[in-house]
Amino acid sequence: MTLTPDKVNQIAAFARKLDSCVNSELRKKFDRPMSDLTALISIRNCNSFNIGWLSNVLELSHSAAVRVVDRLEGDGLLERQAKDNKKQVGLHISQKGIFLSDEILSLRGSIVAKLLSPLESQQLDGLADCARTVIAANVDQELDAYKTCALCDEEGCGINCPTAAVVSCLPKEKRRS
Repeated sequence: MTLTPDKVNQIAAFARKLDSCVNSELRKKFDRPMSDLTALISIRNCNSFNIGWLSNVLELSHSAAVRVVDRLEGDGLLERQAKDNKKQVGLHISQKGIFLSDEILSLRGSIVAKLLSPLESQQLDGLADCARTVIAANVDQELDAYKTCALCDEEGCGINCPTAAVVSCLPKEKRRS
């Protein structure tokens, strides 16, 4: 494989443009920091999160993750629930949080669809295949899977999820063998 500077630039610019469009539109629509929106989706996808795990996924300090959770809880979007170990608190999305996360995922899908609208169906299939291959080849730990898929619609991938093999909270039928 020859990765020339023009290919590096074009691929990196595409990834940046996609990320920038999604983040900008989500922040504008929901008037919240991306850390809040990403936390909500991440917690929705795996209801066994605690603040320490969330801080790792969002790459925030523990105190910053606590502030994210405080905001989300204050708005009725999630709840803290004591776990067996009194020091750990589980994070669970509320019905209001599920509704908002549905809106976030819907808008994310529309933004991506608009950005990719110049592609033909075969090109889109090829791009998705390339993305799955690259993600699967570069995600081999559960934490990295959650970081990579922090804004994913878990139901959307199903058995095609490129990170499912390393994600322990997914039901076995959703994991790749």
